[in-house]
Amino acid sequence: MIQSPGHQARTLRPKHSYNHDVFRTACFLRRPRMHAHKVPKPQATAASKGGSLGGLSVLTNTRPVDRLRFQSMLVFKQFDSDGDGKLTLEELDQYAAYSAERFGPAAEQFAPMYEKLRAEAAVALSGCVDVESFIELVRGQVKVASNNTVFPRSVFNDTELNQLGWDSALSRVEVAAALAIFRLLDFNLDNYVKLEDLRKAQGIEREVVADKLEDADTNEDGFLSFKDFLTSYARERPVILNMVVLFAHTALFWFILNLPMLDIPVKAVLCLGVLLKPQFVTTPVIKLYQILRTVIDRARAEIEMAGDRGRGAAA
Repeated sequence: MIQSPGHQARTLRPKHSYNHDVFRTACFLRRPRMHAHKVPKPQATAASKGGSLGGLSVLTNTRPVDRLRFQSMLVFKQFDSDGDGKLTLEELDQYAAYSAERFGPAAEQFAPMYEKLRAEAAVALSGCVDVESFIELVRGQVKVASNNTVFPRSVFNDTELNQLGWDSALSRVEVAAALAIFRLLDFNLDNYVKLEDLRKAQGIEREVVADKLEDADTNEDGFLSFKDFLTSYARERPVILNMVVLFAHTALFWFILNLPMLDIPVKAVLCLGVLLKPQFVTTPVIKLYQILRTVIDRARAEIEMAGDRGRGAAA
């Protein structure tokens, strides 16, 4: 198992199982407060001093500069044993086993990605995989996992996924993408991400850690559950959407209570069902809102483009 520098193994780590109830509970419940322990600072490597992993390296290429890039670099460093900015094929195999353990059913779709990297490494002078190729690999894996309906359900049930999506105002695909990243950053497979590991990030991710993730660790034990981690991706929910959801629930309760053909006990059961399964109302309402918002935004863009063309023709 790959461990972060200075990590001390915890003996109560749950055995990995994608359908294990312990994992579901661990992701939602806080860890008990524990005394923080100092982690020795890692030695600066050649890559961090000016190699392909340096902070200024993003200025020398046109690759997307986003959080996933810097998160991928954190994972890369766990497998780049000599810090030269390249992975040998043996280290790539180690990562393949590492990611398969974390992605479960979605990992079956990764085989072509590894075959492509091995073929590129075979013709390269170094015979290794560079950091840019590794970042593209992780991008592909996260995309596959986020569109794989089995992957998130192997970790959470539908009720939990709906609740996570509602709390963060994210779609199911976006929640699954964040979960894929979280699993990769869970170096010890104990269902928590270590803040000390995230503080080593560069670029955008370092700012996110300082601005959001450190505040998410409310009990200051140095570890983040997935629910904590997801707060850094959450977006503010529009007030109008909250009002529409509230109105939809109120209207449904009114409709049930005013059905003349139903007895009071049946009405009570139906109302209780709505309270226990609010996603039956919120999910279609949110989807409808997103569709209408997309149509409106597209129409607005078309109007603006038509106006620009008209002004250009007049000029």
